[in-house]
Amino acid sequence: DNINEYFDSEFLKAPLARLSAELSSPPSQKAMAFGAMMMVMRHEPGMARPRGGTGALTEALVKAVQSLGGVILTDQKVEQVLVDDGKAVGVRVAGGKEYRANKGVISSIDAKRLFLHLMDAGDVNTADPNLLERVDRRISDNNETILKIDCALSEPLRFEHHEHKDEYLIGSILIADSVNHVEKAHTDCTIGKIPDEDPSMYIVMPTGLDPSMAPEGKHTLWIEFFAPYQIAGAEGTGLKGTGWTDELKNKVADRVIDKLAQYSPNLKHSIIARHVESPAELSQRVGFYKGNYYHFDMTLDQMLCFRPLPEIANYKTPIDGLFLTGAGTHPGGSISGLPGRNCARVFLHEQHPIAETLNDAKDTIKSTVESVFKSQ
Repeated sequence: DNINEYFDSEFLKAPLARLSAELSSPPSQKAMAFGAMMMVMRHEPGMARPRGGTGALTEALVKAVQSLGGVILTDQKVEQVLVDDGKAVGVRVAGGKEYRANKGVISSIDAKRLFLHLMDAGDVNTADPNLLERVDRRISDNNETILKIDCALSEPLRFEHHEHKDEYLIGSILIADSVNHVEKAHTDCTIGKIPDEDPSMYIVMPTGLDPSMAPEGKHTLWIEFFAPYQIAGAEGTGLKGTGWTDELKNKVADRVIDKLAQYSPNLKHSIIARHVESPAELSQRVGFYKGNYYHFDMTLDQMLCFRPLPEIANYKTPIDGLFLTGAGTHPGGSISGLPGRNCARVFLHEQHPIAETLNDAKDTIKSTVESVFKSQ
């Protein structure tokens, strides 16, 4: 509705609808203007990618933790959050080893896996007898996730039908022919249908702006194609019973590549290699609940003070010493660092309430003064 109010051209409306629908819902769904608000933030304060790729951000964070004496453990699958006398005191990992916490446990996985799979039901019920049922029934997921295609290219994409110039290339590209095209791409996923007859997609060619990510003259490309996690009519088959198989994922990827090649005819002969991950594989590799890379839907009823639920939306849980962060908390998914920052502030307030309150007051005054003088 908002897009139709301000724009007439389908050429403009389609990509705007596609960006708004990044929250994993059809653009026609009411309250999806929240997606448009996030879209505005791509311009102010803007988006950026670390030189060398997103992995460079991870490396910087690791160095920051280690410089302060922190230790990061990997390949440690957590099997249970340990609770003693109503307080989270550590975790148990595969093999039985336990790590005890001095001040608390912070979880960055989704609330469903945390409370339903990694905690003793008795511990949760003692803290809040309604929480398990609320987490299980109230937090919703509309079955939308992504099939991801990674390609190594011998040359950059060239959009010959659109007055192509290499200097026009930016990091990300949208393929959205019309608003209805975008609508179908999201609606089909909800009912378990793969929208690959005429694919809409989000494309990133990071080497268009950062050539350090590939050998000289070569490029990398990844494609995000919305697809259902559970394929209707294929329950109990394929990986994790989702219906996804190697044959099917590559068949879908072929159609996505065919569609992109209509825009960039040089694509097919420039592909050196490709790797395809189905929604089920992506979920298995990175631990997404039902393949949802936002943890669960970023619809208005599950945003702001409702994310993931009103009673656990302030990064704290009814269990003393157990905190939540990650994409399943405000302000949601994408790489912003905000869920972690917000959770850290709440955690520090719990440890040093008076000192942190004074620090907050100082920051607020400083920000207000700077804003006043800047406006003048």
